[in-house]
Amino acid sequence: MIVLGSNADLFGDVRRTLLADSRFIDAGDTIHCDGAAAPLTNIYAVDVNPAEWEDWDSTGGMPDPRTMSTLVLECRSAAWVAEVGEILARGIDAPIWFVDSADTVWPADQIDAERVALG
Repeated sequence: MIVLGSNADLFGDVRRTLLADSRFIDAGDTIHCDGAAAPLTNIYAVDVNPAEWEDWDSTGGMPDPRTMSTLVLECRSAAWVAEVGEILARGIDAPIWFVDSADTVWPADQIDAERVALG
């Protein structure tokens, strides 16, 4: 799952928001859930070459991803991904977008756990 935002410090904003919830662990360059209090999860920043988005057809009102900060969210629970999206939408003022493995764009607060493709 790709997480996108126009925030210059997206990872910092996500870290601050999620670490306010005791289910998340600060693992340095990764935000982690160990599977005890929440499904196993890793969230980390990645550098994406803007050329990788050249053929992307942005839909759903999402801005051009070539200009956005990028994170990866690894998790196998669709319900948990949807909950994380809600937490981020409530805690961060700027819009956050999730792109699933079927290239479907989800505003962070509108992820449908029944339809999101985790791959």
